Amino acid sequence: MDTIPVTVLGPSGSGKTLYLASLFRRLAIQRADTGFFVNVPGADKVRLNNIFREVTSGAPDEWPDPNMQANTTEWTFTCSLRTEDGEVFSPFSLSYLDYSGAFMQIADAWESEAGQAVWDRVRASKFLLLLLDGEKVLRQLDGEPGLTDELIAIFNEIQQSDAAVHVVVTKWDLLQAAGHTLRSVLDGLLEHPDFADFYLDRLNRKSVGTFRFIPVSALGQGYAVLDPASRTMVKQVRPGTYPRPYNVEIPFMAVLVDLVRDELRASALRAESAGPLLEQHRRRLERMEGWDGKLSLLRGVLGARPARSPLLRVIQQDVLGAAEEYGRERIAERRQQVEREIAQVRGQMLQARTEDEALTRMAEVFDAVLAEFEAVHPGSLVLKEAS
Repeated sequence: MDTIPVTVLGPSGSGKTLYLASLFRRLAIQRADTGFFVNVPGADKVRLNNIFREVTSGAPDEWPDPNMQANTTEWTFTCSLRTEDGEVFSPFSLSYLDYSGAFMQIADAWESEAGQAVWDRVRASKFLLLLLDGEKVLRQLDGEPGLTDELIAIFNEIQQSDAAVHVVVTKWDLLQAAGHTLRSVLDGLLEHPDFADFYLDRLNRKSVGTFRFIPVSALGQGYAVLDPASRTMVKQVRPGTYPRPYNVEIPFMAVLVDLVRDELRASALRAESAGPLLEQHRRRLERMEGWDGKLSLLRGVLGARPARSPLLRVIQQDVLGAAEEYGRERIAERRQQVEREIAQVRGQMLQARTEDEALTRMAEVFDAVLAEFEAVHPGSLVLKEAS
């Protein structure tokens, strides 16, 4: 099973930790509309669930504290699928790095050992999630350009990467309540020249991964609102209401779509090479079948020249007999080894077919969910593949 590094980029307060807690809460159970579930190491289940519970049960203005610079956590989400026969298939793990947003904004933090480790991770990641705080997006749409100003260092790093980039707009319920669509949000962000140039540079580059804009809400519609007086987020928890995370699984599934397709292509190549390998093993077995007879013939040829004395003739026959027996033993051992290799290749082919079926089913579910998502949010898939 592969573990794929995914780095969540975002300034302090962009909601990285809450997003990951909400992601676990949403995907901890295999639901009908997702078709898979995730697993995390034992203690991390409790930590992530506690973060989510503290947010949903705390005071109206109580939110997770921003990560301190010393707090850098790696959360590993294993993608699993339970098949109809009860077998659990786990093809991938995604490793998310959660860190202090100060590494993006403060020079001393940037230059620290921990800060350099974060940026090294960014450069090594095949997938990047750029979180845009929906509250700050709303302010920028109202004429305050602070969000894009915070993102310049991140844009500079992404510019050097060929990774897939999924721009995740958090707190989507705020933007939706204000009457915005994904298209209107994107159009508003593109009015800032720095954001527009970052966007266009990504579209014009060759050999880069997918580029998506994905609206999410960690708690769902109506669970938190923007207080007009304090201009801060407050929860409005009413009896009988529950958080309903919105689209938090879409960035996860968008990453998995690329991974599943890559794995299916690699599996097809392995299947193509397995056939010739089996044929090669079969030819080796056929050659071995003729070696037994050749040993007897070789003994007859070597024994045709009589020894000079009866004693030497006995010794000659014993030596030739021992050599023939040794040869047969070696042939038998070699035959068993080839037969084991054949059985191993056949087993791998059978397992590959089973895994391919599970992966194909997973890909079908992901494609259906993403197609439905893109129908609701047209324009979210900005760049599918490099042109």
